[in-house]
Amino acid sequence: MNDNKTRKGADTIRRRDVLRMGISTAAVALLGRSPVKAFAASESAFRVIETAKGKLRGRVVDGVVDFNGIRYGADTSGANRFLPPQPVPAWSGVRDALAFGNQCTQNNPDYAAWVDPSQASEDCLFLNVSSPVNARPGSRLPVMVWIHGGAYIFGSANSSLYNCHNIAKAGNVVTVGINHRLNIFGYTFLGEHEDRFATSGNAGHLDLIAALEWVRENIEAFGGDPANVTVFGESGGGGKICALLGMPAADGLFHRAIVQSGSLLDPLRTSDASVVTARMYATLGIRPGDIQAVQRLSTQELLRCYNQLVGMSEDWILQYGPLVDGRSIPKDPWDKSSPALARRIPMIIGTNLHEAVGFMGDEVFKDIPNDDVLAKRAAKFAILNKIDPNQVLPMLATYRRAMPLLSNRELLVRVASDIGFWKNAVRQAELQARDSSSKVYMYECHWKTPCFGSKWAPHGVEIPFIFNIEHYGVAWDGKDSDAARSLADPSNQRRKVGARMLDAWISFARTGNPSTSALAWSPYDLSTRHTMVFDELSQVVRDPRGTVRPQVLAL
Repeated sequence: MNDNKTRKGADTIRRRDVLRMGISTAAVALLGRSPVKAFAASESAFRVIETAKGKLRGRVVDGVVDFNGIRYGADTSGANRFLPPQPVPAWSGVRDALAFGNQCTQNNPDYAAWVDPSQASEDCLFLNVSSPVNARPGSRLPVMVWIHGGAYIFGSANSSLYNCHNIAKAGNVVTVGINHRLNIFGYTFLGEHEDRFATSGNAGHLDLIAALEWVRENIEAFGGDPANVTVFGESGGGGKICALLGMPAADGLFHRAIVQSGSLLDPLRTSDASVVTARMYATLGIRPGDIQAVQRLSTQELLRCYNQLVGMSEDWILQYGPLVDGRSIPKDPWDKSSPALARRIPMIIGTNLHEAVGFMGDEVFKDIPNDDVLAKRAAKFAILNKIDPNQVLPMLATYRRAMPLLSNRELLVRVASDIGFWKNAVRQAELQARDSSSKVYMYECHWKTPCFGSKWAPHGVEIPFIFNIEHYGVAWDGKDSDAARSLADPSNQRRKVGARMLDAWISFARTGNPSTSALAWSPYDLSTRHTMVFDELSQVVRDPRGTVRPQVLAL
């Protein structure tokens, strides 16, 4: 293994800790209080429900019944590696659903609060369900299915920051969190060698389909409505949802979608994936096409190969992910000849104002002596969209006219964030507004965390709001105490902003409209481009970046 290259990749991940939350000190603050431990301490009762395959025992805690570690697919290792998920056989008796199931094998060097401490394995097809204690079969409560981020290479629904229990309690909804195959185990394309592996490049997404089929077949037993399912996800989770919208197998499995900072408009192609597969064979010393030899490898041998592969490219974070394979994803989801699913699903789409800042690491503090340097750095940290610095230079004058008070550092962050994240989100919203029979709602989160001097609204800053995790806050200068939070945010704005966002998400899941009694939210269309701006004063703004939008979308 090339340790230097692998270490470089790991360092890059650590510098982008905000992929999950937005600030490095945030995750440090999360180490103090684990909601899993808190729930165990307040354990009061159990409940048994019957699914299509057998009975499950969950734990009643604080008004919610948690069923964790529910298997929705068979072990995917060995002979099942790279293949579509296999069904779970029925069982007799009662199975405990009291502890999280495995996460997918991965290399996740994020801070501890973002890392799932449970066992990692290829045997990872597990999900978690939280249901209000009063829910019964026939309650037909809205269902919210969380799809975690971490690009397509790491992450877990078991993370304590993805606490679906809190949403179930706050919104009187049934929540589901899904683990599935990732990285080399979930997105390695082998179809050019053997037809039965034609969909191997989307194995991780076939897992998501299997989980959503499980929801359709079983969620009524938990009090949920299988005809009212909303999928929501952030970062890579949002991208996964976009790819699901292009899968014919997903039709009818969900009815609304929320994409947070992860709009995916250009999935990988088999030609891209084949290059990575060729590198895999070469790294392993296995003849190309000998898939059975790769299946015989141990999990750790394949993980070591993956760690080497991510060190071979500056674009390692995008080497693995959903691809247009002609089978499971026949075409781009927004191709006019694609299945109509993407055009029939009501959506919320949005980003945070300073998405790119956390990816920049120490470079955000470096001097910017001239526009050439600014353009090069903006192109480098646009992350999701490759762009030449020469394309950035002509935009700077427009940005300065529209935002004359920004420093060069602030301008760098805004331009990189707009090109890397906002561009995809607004393009997706415009395609939906133009071609969809359903409404689309656009948002931007402008609320600046007290970390980094209250200057930035970075990638993932909304996660604690959506999951109603007040005691985690948004880092609060590396401390996790009420006193520290009060000093950092004496007006309690974090609670107000968080309540507005969570209520809107729940309202959308319930009715398809995110408007609440406290906050009216108009749909996005091509004449007004109404966008909800979440901040100390949350409000709908008409075309909030109308000056720069044409140049950004033209890239």
